[in-house]
Amino acid sequence: MVREFADCEYVVAPSGSCAGMIREHYPRLFKDEPQQLEKVSELSRRTFELTDFLVNVVKLEAIPNSFHGTITYHDSCSGLRELGVKKQPRLLLAKMPGVHLTEMPDCETCCGFGGTFSVKFGDISTRMADNKCKAIQGSRADAVVLGDLGCMLNIEGRLRRTGDYKTQVLHVAEVLAGDGGD
Repeated sequence: MVREFADCEYVVAPSGSCAGMIREHYPRLFKDEPQQLEKVSELSRRTFELTDFLVNVVKLEAIPNSFHGTITYHDSCSGLRELGVKKQPRLLLAKMPGVHLTEMPDCETCCGFGGTFSVKFGDISTRMADNKCKAIQGSRADAVVLGDLGCMLNIEGRLRRTGDYKTQVLHVAEVLAGDGGD
């Protein structure tokens, strides 16, 4: 991984958990290997979650595509807690005239995926996903928008298994690109 991206000016990940692994966990994994740690630390400094990159590096002022619909945003644990991604997706979505953001209750609460957590503690994970889905449905949004692929799979899977085929589950990149919506 370090070698593959050595010549890249930036590494931009579409998922908070992926960017968090590189930025937060890689340096700890290599703390006892000074030669590798220097390279890992350099990669870490150049790695960003997508919305953080667009807001803080690119400083994107306008979104070229249009999306129309009412959305609610789910903050992923990794993006929020490891990388501080909270306002970035909301700032981008606010630049889109066709988007109406309605915050769901407990938007920062875990959806229950958490990698192996959902496998090791299936009953607890299911309850957490049910709670998240109820919050999404309670927001009356047409779509839940997220920035973490694990959360997307978990939430969409639970919505569909409980009979909700109406609520769209979209990655923030899809919305920014103008996909989905009305």
